[in-house]
Order: sequence, then structure tokens, then C-alpha cells
Amino acid sequence: MKQTTFHLGFFLTPLIPVIIYLRTAGAMYDTYSISIIFGVYAFILVCNQFYLASQPVWLTKLLGAKTVRALHGSSPLLIVLLSFVHALLKLSNGFSLSSTQAILGLVAFILFFVGTMAALLFFANTLLTKKEPFASFRTKTYARTGMTHQKTRAMHNLMVAAGLVVLIHVLRSSTSSFSYNPWGMSILIAWMVFSLLSYLNYRLKGRTHRGKS
Repeated sequence: MKQTTFHLGFFLTPLIPVIIYLRTAGAMYDTYSISIIFGVYAFILVCNQFYLASQPVWLTKLLGAKTVRALHGSSPLLIVLLSFVHALLKLSNGFSLSSTQAILGLVAFILFFVGTMAALLFFANTLLTKKEPFASFRTKTYARTGMTHQKTRAMHNLMVAAGLVVLIHVLRSSTSSFSYNPWGMSILIAWMVFSLLSYLNYRLKGRTHRGKS
């Protein structure tokens, strides 16, 4: 029951800033409104990725470390899909791919995609990676590319850069002006900062413990 409640909260709470953004933009049921929904929802899931990666004690006790890692490993596929549709909808509404805003979004998408693929191909544990054909493909890819755990981790760490770039992308959005949308913007900034600090604290503590061992 507790796990079900958490999963509902995990996937429903991003709708809070989504609703605020939609109300502020005065959006209706059109492709522009849907692009806002997908963009804001994907942003919150990106933040959640950093928080899940920090392996908070309360969450590992509630779900178990394996479930937390599985959620962390599976969510990026949804984020990539939402981000891709968000970009397509923006383009369909006349937004230029050559604008600074679009370029920032593209850079964030590429970084996140590379980090996601590195994890999926080499060390993430998801429903897909548990399949025998994929496990065999992973083993062969490791052998042919000469990849190491350190290299794949370095590629996966591009997620941090992607998070910072996407934060700038969101802050530059026309619907994120503080005077225009103070609550929506504040929620996104606060959650990203909290998530990144949680992840940074986890990494620093991990390094400290390894240094003492």
C-alpha cells in the first residue's frame, strides 16, 4: 500500500506545477498547452532522477534499494519520450529550431539521451535489461567497444550537465518570467536545487566513506 501511494505521488505531483503553468499561460486544450504539460512534467522527472540517485534513506526503507534503482533506471526512457514530443509540439507551433532557447533544449536532450543510453546499455537494471537477448547484447557491446565501468559512469554523469542546461532552458521560457509566473517558476527552481544538492551530498558522503575505508 505504501509503495502504491508513493508511485502515485511520484507520477502525479509533477501535475502541480503543470497546472500552475497552464493557468498562468491561460492555455486551452491545444498543442501549445500539451507542449507545456510535457515540458514541465519532464523537467520534474529530471529533478526526481537526481533525488532518486541520492538514495534517500527514508525511500530505500519504504521501497527497498532495488526498487529505487529500478525506478531511477526506468524513468529516463519516459523523460526522453516526453522531451521529444515537447520539442515536436513546439516546432509545430512555429517555434524556431535556431533560437537560443531551442538550442539549449536540444543540447539538454542530447546530453540526457547519451547519459540514458550509456546507463541502459551498460549498467542499468530495468525490465528490458533483464531479458536474455538484451543481456547478451550488453555483454557483446562491452567486449567490442572496450568500454569500462568508469567510462560508462562518466557518460552517465552527463545527466548533471543536462539538468543544469535544462534548468536554464526552462528559466528562459516565456512562461517562466518571475513577474508573470512566480509560483510556477519558484517550484521548478526549488525542486531542481533541492534534488541537485541531495545528489551532491550523496556523492560527497560516498567519496568520504570510500576515503576512510
